[in-house]
Amino acid sequence: MTASFQPFVLGALLAALALLGSLDRLPERAGAELPLLGWLEGVPLMPTAQPIVELVFPPEVHLGDTVAITLRVRNHGSRPLELQLPGRPAAFDIVVTGPDGAEIWRRLHGAVTASALMLVQLAPGESRDFTVDWAQVDNAGRQVGPGTYSVRGILPLQKRRLTTATTELIIAR
Repeated sequence: MTASFQPFVLGALLAALALLGSLDRLPERAGAELPLLGWLEGVPLMPTAQPIVELVFPPEVHLGDTVAITLRVRNHGSRPLELQLPGRPAAFDIVVTGPDGAEIWRRLHGAVTASALMLVQLAPGESRDFTVDWAQVDNAGRQVGPGTYSVRGILPLQKRRLTTATTELIIAR
């Protein structure tokens, strides 16, 4: 790109952003693109405040022990972040699957959640924890056996949901 063309592209991008109103109204994912402006499609934007979610629990437990599983959401951005979570308390979900990938237990299995929204404000770098105790039983209330299980967390927001990476949990005798 020539040096004389760069100011034109920058000016056009700034004009397009002004038409959209503000960066706060742009797509929320980091590195989002502007599909509305055909000739600018594929041009990355500045990352916006983006929450990250992760699971916290011991990697190995004894058979029959209660397992505290925490879903942690953190404001990884440089600006305050407001999350609109359905339910009171928040309707986060934890899903445990067996070695064959079949669902063994789900925190919200058969649950009815309130339609009320809970607003959570996170300052830059701040996190919020949502914890559940799993008694090592399946959705029918039966004790699970020893083995390697996969755990993932889901945090539904008003317009989308955040999902953690899948993490292994070993249940030893």
